[in-house]
Amino acid sequence: MRGLKLQRAENLVAEDWGTQTDREVIDSLLDVSGKFIVDAGCGDGELCRHLASRGARVLGIEPHPVQAEKNASAAVATNVGFAQAGAAAIPVESNSVDGLVFKNSLHHMYAPEFGKIFNEATRVLNSNGFLCIIEPVANGTFQYVMELFHDETEVRLAAYNAMVRYANPVFGSMREIYFDVDATYDSFDSYAQYFEGNVYNNYAADIRQPAVEQRFNTCENSHGSYTLTQPVRVNLYTHLRH
Repeated sequence: MRGLKLQRAENLVAEDWGTQTDREVIDSLLDVSGKFIVDAGCGDGELCRHLASRGARVLGIEPHPVQAEKNASAAVATNVGFAQAGAAAIPVESNSVDGLVFKNSLHHMYAPEFGKIFNEATRVLNSNGFLCIIEPVANGTFQYVMELFHDETEVRLAAYNAMVRYANPVFGSMREIYFDVDATYDSFDSYAQYFEGNVYNNYAADIRQPAVEQRFNTCENSHGSYTLTQPVRVNLYTHLRH
C-alpha cells in the first residue's frame, strides 16, 4: 500500500464475515437495547434512528455545520437526539455512555486530535461500555474507482494506526471483523450523483472524468447494472480499564 506502514495488534485473529450489509453486521454484533449510545460523526443520523428502533437511547454528534443543521431540523425520532459537536469534546457526563460508535467517520477526523478523541472515549464510557469502530478498507473495486478522484488510503491507515496506538492499550478485549459491502448502481450517472450529493465532498468537479467512468464500467454485472465492492473492518473494544 504505497509504502505506508500499517500497525497491527499483537496476537490478533481477525474474523471474516463474508458479504453483508452494515446493518446486518451491526445488528449481529451489538446489543443496544436499553443502552445509551453515542454515534460519533453521525452524518444524516440513519444509524441513530436504527439503533433507537432496537431499543437504544442515542445521541448523534456531527461537527459539520451544514449536516448538523439538517439533523436539527429533521423530523423528531423517539429516543434520538442530535448535537453539533466533535468527538474530541462529546457533550455528555463522564462514565455515562454504554456504547460509542464511529461508523465510517474516524478517518474523516482531524489526525492531530486522535489522542484527544480516544481520551474522550475513555472519559465518557462506563466500565461495561463498548467502543465500536467501523471503517472502510482502502481495497476492493469501490476503492479502485474512487481513488482516481478521492483517495482515502492515507487517512484510513492513519485512523487504524491511531486506534492501535490509543485504544488497544486501554481495553481488555478487542475483536476485529472484516466483511464486504456491495453497492449497485444503474449507471455511471447514478454513481456520480451519489458523491455529488454528499455535503462533505470537495471533489465534485473531479468525479465525471473519462478515466473514472472507464474503471466504473469494468464493474458491470450480469444484470446490466454495476456492482462495486467495499471491504469494511470492524473493531469492537470492551472491558475498558478506567
